[in-house]
Amino acid sequence: MLLQGLALSFASSVAWCVLFNVPVRTIVAGGFAGVVGFLVYSILPIYGAEVLLSTFVSAAAVSLLSQLLSIILRVPSTNFSVAGIIPLVPGSLAYKAMLAFVNNDYVGGITLATKTLMVAGAIASGLIFGISVLTIWKGARYAGNRAQRD
Repeated sequence: MLLQGLALSFASSVAWCVLFNVPVRTIVAGGFAGVVGFLVYSILPIYGAEVLLSTFVSAAAVSLLSQLLSIILRVPSTNFSVAGIIPLVPGSLAYKAMLAFVNNDYVGGITLATKTLMVAGAIASGLIFGISVLTIWKGARYAGNRAQRD
């Protein structure tokens, strides 16, 4: 089951890259970012992590990986970060929420919609966290050089 999920996450990330005209030399790296995100998301619940925590950590891992790949391949990190979070998007959860509203199950719809928004917030927070960690690391690395010049 895990291998099927990894293959589908690679395929969906690559399809996103092709659909949005990502440079050809970066398509496999975009698929790799999706695989890493899904792998982290799948492994953390084995160790007792909740869905929100595993989503946050996997989005942060995708963000850090996308920053690294953007430096190596010299393209914007958005190419990899968006492709990497595609497998994490809670599409089925949003569908179930809308279906509950259509079927007049408003309490269930609000519950599912709230879960969807929380997962989406965890994805956004994880992406921001990954970018912030790299920015702080770069700033700390060059802080000593700036202080000596002043």
